[in-house]
Amino acid sequence: MKEMREQDAKVNEYMKFNSNQMKNMEAQVTQMSQQQRETDFQLGQLATTVGSMQNKGKFPSTTEPNPKEHCKAIELRSGTKYQGPQLPSEDDVEEKTT
Repeated sequence: MKEMREQDAKVNEYMKFNSNQMKNMEAQVTQMSQQQRETDFQLGQLATTVGSMQNKGKFPSTTEPNPKEHCKAIELRSGTKYQGPQLPSEDDVEEKTT
């Protein structure tokens, strides 16, 4: 009879231990689920922000309107300017025609 009581006590102790372990695991799973929902929400916000920042079909840099509409000029980021091909002067044109 004494052996049965000892076994019952061990089984009860084991069941309590397992029950506590299960409660701890359930709490951790609940916490992880909450964190996952928060992460998904933040990722959605980030995707919305990035999507609104993109200008589709436009250059990403800021452009300045040309003050001389008929003049086409190119200036690089380094500050170097491209003058384009040299147009012949009136004297050159007259020499070629004669």
